[in-house]
Amino acid sequence: MRGVSIEVHSGEILGIAGVSGNGQRELAESITGLRKVTRGKVQLEGKDITNLPPGEITERMLSYIPEERMRDGMIHEFTVAENLILREHQKMPYSKYGFLNLRDISKHADELIKQFRVKTPSQETHAKSLSGGNIQKIVLAREISRNPRAIIAAQPTRGLDIGATEYVREQLLVERRKGTAIMLISEDLDEILALSDRIAVIYEGQIMDIVPRADATPEKLGLLMAGVRPEENIPA
Repeated sequence: MRGVSIEVHSGEILGIAGVSGNGQRELAESITGLRKVTRGKVQLEGKDITNLPPGEITERMLSYIPEERMRDGMIHEFTVAENLILREHQKMPYSKYGFLNLRDISKHADELIKQFRVKTPSQETHAKSLSGGNIQKIVLAREISRNPRAIIAAQPTRGLDIGATEYVREQLLVERRKGTAIMLISEDLDEILALSDRIAVIYEGQIMDIVPRADATPEKLGLLMAGVRPEENIPA
């Protein structure tokens, strides 16, 4: 990443558009503490969170929907209920004095399964048995139910069917209406245009331009994604 300077405001979806491999993963991992930042700062609500451990960043109410849901968003051998408390398993009411409170964990799981329409035989089903769409709903449920101040959503609908895609998109819009700041990283230009308030285009680790949605067209974004800067877009 080079010379990246972006802000995401409360109640806004900032789309990050770009061809795969241009620094999107590195950007998400730098913000969430999974990749070391060697230059610059990452701030959340005005407080420096640069290079804090991922768990501490999570505690500051930043949620992360990772690009690789099957690898990074889930523990396959854990049950649905266990995956739903991955962020909070050490806290009351889910544990006390190092012991899990199975009754409250079960109640919490039932509520989220219903609220987020997760199709699963039971809360005791292993996550690896579910479809990609239902796994993504579990990730959404876990991250959104924490009432985060900000969300990094990386390729949140990749590989999902139409129904699951629409559901995920609607949940992001609901969070925006609640005042959450959302960074949406997606290679799906239609998705970026449909959901974003502003669109930042990334190319070779640099932000080429940040465009208000009202001014964004597929043609303009396409040129930026190809590395053509705004001043170079002006006809002779």
